[in-house]
Amino acid sequence: MAQSAPRIDVFIPCCGEAPDVVATSIEGALASDYPTDKFRVIVLDDGRSKELADLVSNMRTTRSNLFYHSRQKTKNHHYKAGNLNDGIEWVKTLPGPPAPFIAILDADMIPEPHWFQVLLPQVLSDPKIALACPPQNFYDVPEEDPLTQALEVQYRVTNPLKGAAGAAYCGGSGFVLRREALEEVGGFPTVSLTEDNCLSNFLFQKGWQGVYVDEALQYGRVPESFAAHVVQQTRWTGLAMRCYLGDCGIMAPCQRLSGMLYMLLALSNITTTLGLLALVTSMVASGPLVAYSTRSEMMHLLRLICAITLNTWLGDMIAAKTIGYAVAVREGSVTLWIAPYIAIGIIRAFILPTWLGGTSVGFTSSGSLADDIKERDATHRAPFWPKRARHFFLQCHVWMHLAFYLLMIFGLGRRISGICSLLAQEPTLSPSFILRSPDFMDALIVYVGWPPILAYGATMSAVVPILYACWPPSVPPYSKLLQRDTARQASYPTKRVKQSVEDPDYKGKFPFPEAKHTASMLYVTYLLAWTMM
Repeated sequence: MAQSAPRIDVFIPCCGEAPDVVATSIEGALASDYPTDKFRVIVLDDGRSKELADLVSNMRTTRSNLFYHSRQKTKNHHYKAGNLNDGIEWVKTLPGPPAPFIAILDADMIPEPHWFQVLLPQVLSDPKIALACPPQNFYDVPEEDPLTQALEVQYRVTNPLKGAAGAAYCGGSGFVLRREALEEVGGFPTVSLTEDNCLSNFLFQKGWQGVYVDEALQYGRVPESFAAHVVQQTRWTGLAMRCYLGDCGIMAPCQRLSGMLYMLLALSNITTTLGLLALVTSMVASGPLVAYSTRSEMMHLLRLICAITLNTWLGDMIAAKTIGYAVAVREGSVTLWIAPYIAIGIIRAFILPTWLGGTSVGFTSSGSLADDIKERDATHRAPFWPKRARHFFLQCHVWMHLAFYLLMIFGLGRRISGICSLLAQEPTLSPSFILRSPDFMDALIVYVGWPPILAYGATMSAVVPILYACWPPSVPPYSKLLQRDTARQASYPTKRVKQSVEDPDYKGKFPFPEAKHTASMLYVTYLLAWTMM
């Protein structure tokens, strides 16, 4: 069996990450359950780190299938895609022909020993399958995951659905790829910073297929700071648009639809940001939250928005069957507060000229961004005043969330005060008056409670970065998250960490997001029934 096993070249691109982090990934790759003479591990160091070069050199004394390469960068070096393309060409200079299969690992990802045994059969099962891609799992997600960095909805709901529809997109790490397919599309695309998404698009255009393997086969690190997380999400969500602006070729309908939805999702951050600006403006003003000319028109609008809101809730329930209600609800709240960051990134990169604040699109690996305030280190964390306050509220622009929150509370207070004044004018105040009086119910809905209660959802979403800035979560030292396998000479996440990845535990925590979401849905359901009376 070992003689018939196909050869694989495993590439680990890195650029400025800590050498000990990269070393953990190298050890994991070398410990793969696969014939040693059938795979090579190539470290592609774009940071030209002498420490990393020496580390690989020392490891190579006992592992002859380990190699190190650092290219000479040119002006148009194309970041990670350029690094990968250069490395794939460089292996042709090594003894023996290039391997027919390629695997890519991020610099902080630790593969499970059996990852080849799971992924390779998927690719070999059909000559038109170009790649097999597993989800990314993370072993250092903070408790309760306040920034929803685990991306449970993406990896456990969205990506499996895409895979079932024949539109499995490359996830960027831990995947196995046919060299033949990669060469047919001209290597990793350099037109966008998200070379993984672009590669999937280019492969689909040539008639190749992808497979999503919903199994935990790799574990890595999330960005260790608020700023690094925002940079990563801006790059993934916003700046990936460039790879969807070209010819669709012979892509299947589901593949076209998936690409279109990704594009619309990115652009929706601009409309969401504009909607938040309009929302806070209308809340501070004294007018109604919705424009209408007659009460009949208002009732039709109310029925429509209630139906749309309940349809969204149904989608949450479907997701909850896979990832649980708590995770589904908590992930939904992140889309609002992070939208302005992504919108600004898109506008500066694609719309504004340089003299008006526009900027060229660049790449910085989130793992190489310095965390000077040690925000997740309980022992060495910088004090809140003044260093951490200045970092978050000024440099990370959390001030805009604080301003939004205060203005919304002010506007809401004014509106509730107006409703109370209306109640004070009623001499015989009773529950029946509140529920049956058309004038009062209209005022309550139009001025305070227009569904889907976006004002309250947006206000609570703005609290997320504020709370994070004041009380950032703590992450245990990595020595407590990983355990050493002396037989394999590699480190892997502990069983407890893996269990928390598979089943995020919110037991014992106050279920405020779930309670708020459930109360909102009950309110919308009541309103829809009220409009039918």
